[in-house]
Amino acid sequence: MIKGHLTICKVYNDGTQEVVLDNANMITKGLGSTFIDIQKGKGSNYADDFVPYYFQIGTSSVDTNTFDAATSAYFYHLSTPLTWSEYGEDTELLLYERYRGFYASSEDSGVTYTEMYGTSAPLSSIVFSGSDQYFVKVTPDKRTKYLLDSMEAEIVLDENTANGQNITEVGLYAKNPRGYKEDSPLLMAYRSFVSVPKSSDFSLVMHWTIGFLGLSTNVDNYYFGGGGIFTGPSIAQGQFPVVSGPKPQGTK
Repeated sequence: MIKGHLTICKVYNDGTQEVVLDNANMITKGLGSTFIDIQKGKGSNYADDFVPYYFQIGTSSVDTNTFDAATSAYFYHLSTPLTWSEYGEDTELLLYERYRGFYASSEDSGVTYTEMYGTSAPLSSIVFSGSDQYFVKVTPDKRTKYLLDSMEAEIVLDENTANGQNITEVGLYAKNPRGYKEDSPLLMAYRSFVSVPKSSDFSLVMHWTIGFLGLSTNVDNYYFGGGGIFTGPSIAQGQFPVVSGPKPQGTK
């Protein structure tokens, strides 16, 4: 079973650290569709188009409690992603305007297509569509590992990024799984969490792993939305996995 795990930590200027989240995330329908395309030989011809390449952060959360269990992962966007200006003028992140991909369906014989949200496809055909939004590139040095059974990515919101924003959600996107001429990011994993008022006092570091996980006792089997702070063994034992590598930009 494919799972995901996300660890979020505040790294302060003096080197102290505070774990915000150490828990499972939600694997969305977009990741499943990319696997199906790979198996059927559809979509992009380039492997890089299927891996974590973009992310978004937001200030609200997707209410999966309104979905039924069978369609809890049927969504393709954050609830309230940040705009260009909300990331901050001095951010070191690489921002791009991209055509966010999603699956749309019609209940009126193809007259009007709308984005599928918390529901499986009606009887009418499904088309792939999109809308323009701003995305942040996960640079090659932050796509840390490709293993036989999993992949990892690191997201760093430095001290100059998103200050004044109450961050409550993050989404990880595949680059361009449909193989369009221009990138059309597709949501592959999502997590909401308790509000983090971002300031210049700290960098926010996120370490994300997706794959056939389960060997670690620190990984939850299921996540269906909501937030909270995990207080399990990895935190108690001081084993936060991100900070063992290079320090985020902006820290001392």
